[in-house]
Amino acid sequence: MNKVIGGWLKAEGWIFLSIFIFQTVISSCSPEATWTTKDVTIEVHVKNVSSGFVECDFSTDKEAYYLVSCMPAKEGTAPLSQPKQFMMLALDSANLEYIEWRNALLKAGEFNIAPFSSHALQYGSVKYFFTGLERDTDYWIFAFVVDPETMKPVGHLNLVAVHTKYRNEEVIHFEYRVIGYWDYIYPMDEAGNIKSYYPYVATTRDSLQLDSAKMDPRQYFTAWYDSLLAHPNKATLHYGVTAVKNNGSNWTQDFEEGHTYYTALCGFDGASEKPVIYGFTWKGDTTSYYFTETEQLP
Repeated sequence: MNKVIGGWLKAEGWIFLSIFIFQTVISSCSPEATWTTKDVTIEVHVKNVSSGFVECDFSTDKEAYYLVSCMPAKEGTAPLSQPKQFMMLALDSANLEYIEWRNALLKAGEFNIAPFSSHALQYGSVKYFFTGLERDTDYWIFAFVVDPETMKPVGHLNLVAVHTKYRNEEVIHFEYRVIGYWDYIYPMDEAGNIKSYYPYVATTRDSLQLDSAKMDPRQYFTAWYDSLLAHPNKATLHYGVTAVKNNGSNWTQDFEEGHTYYTALCGFDGASEKPVIYGFTWKGDTTSYYFTETEQLP
């Protein structure tokens, strides 16, 4: 199950980051799943700390629902000294986000809406990315078991302190293919392998949009990326190879023959990242391009 949720949530002086972008659930997370709250151990494994994101693995030794989150460390405060209060504040923040999310769907006429346990809680083993973080900053990453019926925290607070790096040390480049209405993004490491677990953003614009904004491609897409850094909850993140059909459905472009397009690709890892920009003229169904890093715009 993949989900996109969240944003920064504030409660009584605490600011919790409930956003996560990529989740791989090994066990089922259906409402009918079996679960317990008794003597559950949660393992928190921080796999990768960069300047703008942290990658973590979470797992439990028994089938249980649990909340995971992240927040900037608060100087002079020790969450483990008052764990129940801390967990209740975090759970209230997650519930507030869920209510706002559910309310928006109800207003849009959607009635088949996931319960809180499926939307906001984890179940089984998950890979989790906390993104939109500030560089060179202390954060608390934490997890605790939740009873999905009583909506109360149970057991111990598991908390890990991390410090984001001053600058991005990851190496990533993008190769890009356009075939007819389809385009494909390949995030690559130094060895030329697909970099599956690295958050990035992507967008395509008709050159006419840039002309109306009176900006060249570099100015336009730098401003676009800066706006996502300022509002990370609005960023749609991708991982691994991405394929998009540009026929105007949903959020995609409606490619028009003879128009020039620009695609910007950028790792979502803080201000040190710079968009890679590729430009092409769409020639209809027969369009075929393959771009490598040496062909990006200056």
